Amino acid sequence: MKSIKYLSYEEGFYRFLTIVAFLATLGFGWFYYRASIPEVYIPTFIAFGLYVIYGALSLFSVSLVVLFRLSILTALAAFCNQIYFTGGVFSSALPELIIPPLLAFFYKPIYDRYLFMIMSGICMIAIYSLSSFGHTSNLLIEDLHYVHSIICSSFVFIIISIYTFLFRNTLVAKNRRMVESMEQLQETTHKLIQSEKMASLGMLSAGVAHEINNPLNFIKGGIEVLEEGLEEEKDLQFEAEPCIHVVKEGLTRATDIVKSLSQFSRTTESMSEKCDINKVLNNTLTMLQGKLKYKGKVHLELTEEPLIIIGNEGKLHQAFLNIISNAEQAIARNGNIFIRSTKKPQSIVVEIEDDGEGISEENLKKISDPFFTTKPVGKGTGLGLSITYQIIEEHNGSINVSSKLGKGSKFTLTFKAS
Repeated sequence: MKSIKYLSYEEGFYRFLTIVAFLATLGFGWFYYRASIPEVYIPTFIAFGLYVIYGALSLFSVSLVVLFRLSILTALAAFCNQIYFTGGVFSSALPELIIPPLLAFFYKPIYDRYLFMIMSGICMIAIYSLSSFGHTSNLLIEDLHYVHSIICSSFVFIIISIYTFLFRNTLVAKNRRMVESMEQLQETTHKLIQSEKMASLGMLSAGVAHEINNPLNFIKGGIEVLEEGLEEEKDLQFEAEPCIHVVKEGLTRATDIVKSLSQFSRTTESMSEKCDINKVLNNTLTMLQGKLKYKGKVHLELTEEPLIIIGNEGKLHQAFLNIISNAEQAIARNGNIFIRSTKKPQSIVVEIEDDGEGISEENLKKISDPFFTTKPVGKGTGLGLSITYQIIEEHNGSINVSSKLGKGSKFTLTFKAS
């Protein structure tokens, strides 16, 4: 079963083997025909006819395992006949007996490999025994001995060289596939870890939002009771009003943060939600305001009308969070981040631009590659923008990045309008 599975992927190898067999049997057959040795050229041409049949059968879904084994057995028979009539153990064709196990060596099935090694060994022992008892003969005329030696040696050398080259290429290809598989496994593992972290963070955010929301409601209720109680105390109301206003502002701010946490913690995989891009951007800025206020100023230029696309609101929060976080980290101090949204006839465009340190042209080509990061070890996984690109692609969008060192970067995200 393993042989069938393996050889089904190696049709090219078998075709190549068949072509070599065609050329070799034709060449040797013609040589022995010119030397007028029917004892050799007739079996050689018969072998050629069998190879033609094997090649034709391979086009009609006949098992390559069977055809490969028949091809090797035919080669062994032709080699033994050739050696028998050209000198036995002293024949210059004797090294050809190493070809069948050599060919089998490049096939994965171990049984084939051992089978043909054993059969080649048996053929050698048989030739030695027949030569010892004087049954073999050399029908070549003396003038052709030298030419025959060159032809046989060249044939063996070419076959060994070709299959050594093929074996090397096979190893290189397997090694390349193994490296690619390891990289894919590593990428998948890191994405899984990142996904698990995001899921855990979402659960934590949802829990925190719920716990904070309760005391906020108490505070809101307390302020309402306090305002009602101060309605009759005009002087006290006048003095307390600024304090109540500050508390209300803080309450509104805290409520907005809780709402943003609730949006960010959404873990649904649905891609059929109506998502307002402007709302997602505002929620993301609320989440990052604690960091952004120490770096510089955010210039927000959003459309007054909602910009609706169909997708996953939680994933869009994550994508915008990654891009704006990168913009914040690229700014040293007193920088600027410009966030714009515009609606075009067929699309929605979001621009996130900063005047930070920028990205070199060399690194600009790699920013979407998994694990690529310019941050120090322990500061970043290099998966943020990779995941962002994937999320935007899931929403049938595209990202264009332009940047210059020392002048900042600009991310332009384009979505199809709903």
